[in-house]
Amino acid sequence: MITLHRLNGQVVAINPDLVTWIDITPDTTVSFLGGDRIMVRESLSEVIDHVVAYRASIRVLAGASDASPPSEGVIDQARVLRTSGHPPQGYRANRTPPPPPPSPFQLPDDAEIDPSDLPPRAGGL
Repeated sequence: MITLHRLNGQVVAINPDLVTWIDITPDTTVSFLGGDRIMVRESLSEVIDHVVAYRASIRVLAGASDASPPSEGVIDQARVLRTSGHPPQGYRANRTPPPPPPSPFQLPDDAEIDPSDLPPRAGGL
């Protein structure tokens, strides 16, 4: 959990794993996975610093000191986000999911249907 401050000064602890995005409108608004939002006093950079420190502490506690550092590409994207507040051009946070498997009820495009194989319609049409 990380602690932030609401606009009225109240301290609030949030789970950074549930944060979906952070807006600056002009106040910093943190949006969560369930759709909830809170406005906080901290800037975008400060919230990111809190999240990065939280994740680093988790790695240390888990003994992941041998884990490889982030790539230069990841670091560059983080720098662009910090300075502009917008993702870099071409960045896709949510990649397109793979297409669903074909339905067992889906007919191939070239399938021919014999009307005599169909059940009769209700109402005698």
